[in-house]
Amino acid sequence: MIITVSKKKEIVIFRLKGKFISPNIGKVWETVDRTLCGSAAHPKLVFDFKEVTQIDGAGLGTLMKILAEILPRRGRIAVINMNKHVRSLTVMTQLSTVLECFKNEDDAVTTLLGHS
Repeated sequence: MIITVSKKKEIVIFRLKGKFISPNIGKVWETVDRTLCGSAAHPKLVFDFKEVTQIDGAGLGTLMKILAEILPRRGRIAVINMNKHVRSLTVMTQLSTVLECFKNEDDAVTTLLGHS
């Protein structure tokens, strides 16, 4: 799993590449946790799944863990560029009801910046 982190204003964007499965999820959690340590009171995160080739329950669980970490801080998570496999898993597990899903980065950033 390769993770690239960038920022657009106060939005942190995580570009994931590879398999978002156990045992790779530890690296994702560590990267997010390290990023959140010095973050704003209301963290806004975007996860780009464009180059994710596989996801499993552990990957979905990691998204839930991140969400549980930032919700008390009035944070938000957006997910972009989900392929058919990732989208169907998030719908089946009803994770799509708590994640904000967008087709592209610009839409996600605009929406997250428009709401505090």
